[in-house]
Amino acid sequence: MQLPLNLIDPPSPRLDQGVAGRNAAALTALQALLSPQAKGRFATVHLWGGPGAGKSFWLRAWANQLGQTARILNLDRTDNSSTAEFIQDSINAKADHPAVGPSIWLIDNLDAASEKTAEALFRLYNAAREAGDRIVSTATSAPHHLQLRDDLRTRISQSLIFELHELNDDEKKQALRDRALKLGLPITDELLAYLLTHLPRDLGLLIRVLDGLNELSLSQQRPVTIPLLKELLDPPHAAARTL
Repeated sequence: MQLPLNLIDPPSPRLDQGVAGRNAAALTALQALLSPQAKGRFATVHLWGGPGAGKSFWLRAWANQLGQTARILNLDRTDNSSTAEFIQDSINAKADHPAVGPSIWLIDNLDAASEKTAEALFRLYNAAREAGDRIVSTATSAPHHLQLRDDLRTRISQSLIFELHELNDDEKKQALRDRALKLGLPITDELLAYLLTHLPRDLGLLIRVLDGLNELSLSQQRPVTIPLLKELLDPPHAAARTL
């Protein structure tokens, strides 16, 4: 399957783009922890789930919502040595300047932490308790299954723990219908079925395809049909790569 490059590269996640599905309780707890009312109260949440469950989406969406008040670390994409140094420098800075106030830490892909980073994270959890910081972590498994040092795993196990579930097909269809309604885009069950059958079932990707379909429909003044969708996805009409 090939897609135009502008449909492959995801935009920056926003909270209003998310769909809770079966994750309403977890997302409510996350919102409570990250709300201004929780400032100064030490609290931690651990979100875990398989690929497509939305762990990174929700963490990055909250990072965008919170702006400079949050520190986000993606341990799967960063130099763990530099990350460990950054964490330790932050701990030292807080100790030297306690008036700075509590911090919010958003730690993605915790299970990718190196030994050095895990050691720094253990110190961070201890320092956060004293400073009233809040920490949200994500991983592919619950704390007791994480391949991390025992003391850090114990700290994470004391968090509020939620499993995130990938949306099922019906929930994805409803999310696409809701997006189409916001766009004023007529969409048929046949077209929805085509999207879920012929494209990767990544909701963010499907929504970007739907947005692209809306733009093409408006620019060409043509109704939304499967042939128009195929035209959008046809490599001759845009630079493309193979998924």
